[in-house]
Amino acid sequence: MTPAQADIATIAQWLTDTSRMRRTPLGKDQVLVGPYATLLGVDPGGTDWPDLSGLAENGLALFVPTGQMPATMPKARLDMKPYGHGPLVGRVDHLFGHKLGEDLPDVLTIALDDPAVSLTDALLAEGLGDLDLDEVAVLACPLWTIPATDRAEVTRLCKHP
Repeated sequence: MTPAQADIATIAQWLTDTSRMRRTPLGKDQVLVGPYATLLGVDPGGTDWPDLSGLAENGLALFVPTGQMPATMPKARLDMKPYGHGPLVGRVDHLFGHKLGEDLPDVLTIALDDPAVSLTDALLAEGLGDLDLDEVAVLACPLWTIPATDRAEVTRLCKHP
């Protein structure tokens, strides 16, 4: 397992744990909890993005280069609303601004603003063309799935590290 795969596996496990149903304080009932975010593997050199037309309102999909994806991943629940979690911008801020580099591995985050531009080309545009994807894990946020009113803030939050 490469360092990037190990980092993404740790983040994937945290997302899974954060998205599990919970018991009420008295333990009698279960509280429905939706996905905090969904990781989707993408070819870094291509623009054949996963179909996100069924992404739930306030859902958060993050792209990961296919070579960094863990061997086993929970089924993507794109259509399930993120019940039990805060607003989309708050989740991006919490994950990118408070968890990464603290409780979770420090990975590169990048905002993708044009579906016609590959992840590799976006990294080149940021001056990161020589990035070793076996060593450095990447979480890419496809801005075209983010509500227009939140895109500027999500773009700002994607500047990590």
